[in-house]
Amino acid sequence: MSEIELLTSMQANRAIFVDYVLVQTLMAAVIVYIAYVFRKLPMMVKAAAMVGSVISILLVTFFATGTQTVFYATATTMSEMAGNGSEIATSFMNSVDFPVGEPVTQPGWMSALSLIQLVINLGITVYVYMFATWGDE
Repeated sequence: MSEIELLTSMQANRAIFVDYVLVQTLMAAVIVYIAYVFRKLPMMVKAAAMVGSVISILLVTFFATGTQTVFYATATTMSEMAGNGSEIATSFMNSVDFPVGEPVTQPGWMSALSLIQLVINLGITVYVYMFATWGDE
């Protein structure tokens, strides 16, 4: 791939990642709303909806993580190109403060925040479907 093709790929990757972040954010609100709507239904129905919500949370998390992995792999390829003398790649790497000629990896704090968000989303989902009292019950 050329540098321009890699930059185009990275741009598309970021657009996809933002979409997953928006989906993940909106999904949390939808899960609470559905749990509220289902509050008076039998426990089996609420449990089935909860399982579906948990699966959705996990899938979106896996897709977002995969998108991040592709981004950092592409950035590493761009870094290698910069290390081999590509002016376009070097200019890009310098503009985003990525290392030239070295692997580009996701910061540890970003991985930690992703895991914390996943645990919170799963915990809240189980709580709102199975244990929450809504005041009108």
